[in-house]
Amino acid sequence: MSVSRLAVLSLAVSLIGTAAAHADSTPAPAGGGMMMSGHGGMMHSMFTPEERMMLFADGAKATAGMTDDQKHAYRQQQRERYMGMSDADRAKLKADLDKRWAALTPAQQADIKAKVDAFMAARMSGGGQGQ
Repeated sequence: MSVSRLAVLSLAVSLIGTAAAHADSTPAPAGGGMMMSGHGGMMHSMFTPEERMMLFADGAKATAGMTDDQKHAYRQQQRERYMGMSDADRAKLKADLDKRWAALTPAQQADIKAKVDAFMAARMSGGGQGQ
């Protein structure tokens, strides 16, 4: 997995996917620490697991039908958007994500968690772009 794909993964997966794999609030894996070498680990600490799962769901919907290159560009654009947000804008986004997560039924939440888990399993085994 290339560094650029890990950066993209920071938006769609590290934001959300690692959270599903560790939804019980266990620490992130060694690669998910501070933002170093473009890995985007800071995104992991920026959002809660539930917020990352909502971002994952949003990203999956937004990139449906896109080519891998288009998905990469979209995820990079979103990552840059999140990193460039003011604290107030980020707080507003987080509140919206929290509100939307809370509005989901437990079945919908479980479905998103399952999709994140499947995505992470595919990525960890080297299997393609996932969604």
